[in-house]
Amino acid sequence: MILEAIFLKGGGQFSDYVREWADTRGIEVVSYEFKPNQDQEPHGLLLVNENHDITKEIGEVYSLYDRKHIPTQKIDINGTLQVAMNSFRMWADKNKCKRVLILGDNDLVKNENLERFFSNLK
Repeated sequence: MILEAIFLKGGGQFSDYVREWADTRGIEVVSYEFKPNQDQEPHGLLLVNENHDITKEIGEVYSLYDRKHIPTQKIDINGTLQVAMNSFRMWADKNKCKRVLILGDNDLVKNENLERFFSNLK
């Protein structure tokens, strides 16, 4: 699995964290505004959460992608790290997701498991 680009919702602590992580790995970061018929669309959606809690807004985006049959993946960072890593890699490889929209709540940056997940994501 090789990520070519990460799409992020503008602003917010979670987006800033993922942007910094992507910059250290040379992965392109694209600001994403959820407008129909954009020039660049992600191949899939990765929803990062803790204990399966998601905000209403993020849940609506997840449902929209699911209805459009765009590959979606949920990762609970409080679950087993190796399972999360393997699940994400298999999902990305199977669905050929190289350009991924990553969403998560801003409170996730307080969870030390977020760093463990991204530091193990290669």
